Amino acid sequence: MNKITTLLLFLVLVISCTKKEIKPENKEVIEPVVKDTTEQVDFENQEKVSELVFTVQIAALRKTNESLSNVNNVTKYQEDSLTKYRLGTFDTYKEAREYRLKIRKTYKGAFVQALKNGFPISITEALQQ
Repeated sequence: MNKITTLLLFLVLVISCTKKEIKPENKEVIEPVVKDTTEQVDFENQEKVSELVFTVQIAALRKTNESLSNVNNVTKYQEDSLTKYRLGTFDTYKEAREYRLKIRKTYKGAFVQALKNGFPISITEALQQ
C-alpha cells in the first residue's frame, strides 16, 4: 500500500504541475479610468497676499536640541544648516519686543525676527511695510 500511495501522490503532483492555465480569448480588456484630482490654480490672477509676522528667536543650532524642542509653543525652522527655535507669532514688532523682554532672563540671546511668508527678513525691511 505504501508504493501505491507514493505512486498516487506522484501522479497528483505531475498532473497538477502540467495543468495549463485556460485563458479566455476574445475578451475585451477594460482599462481603469484614472481621474485627475489635482486642483488647477491660476497663479497669475491670484491675489498676492504677503503675510508679515514677528517672532522671538531663542536659539540657532547645528544639531537639534531635545530640551528646546520640548519648550511649550516652540516652533522649529530648518534654515540653511541650522535648526532655529522661535517662540510666539505676533502681528506687531512692539508685541514681539514686549514678549522678548519677558523671556530674556531665561533666553539671554533671544531677539525679534521678522518673517514674511515664512522667510526671515530684516526688522528694518519689516518696519517699512
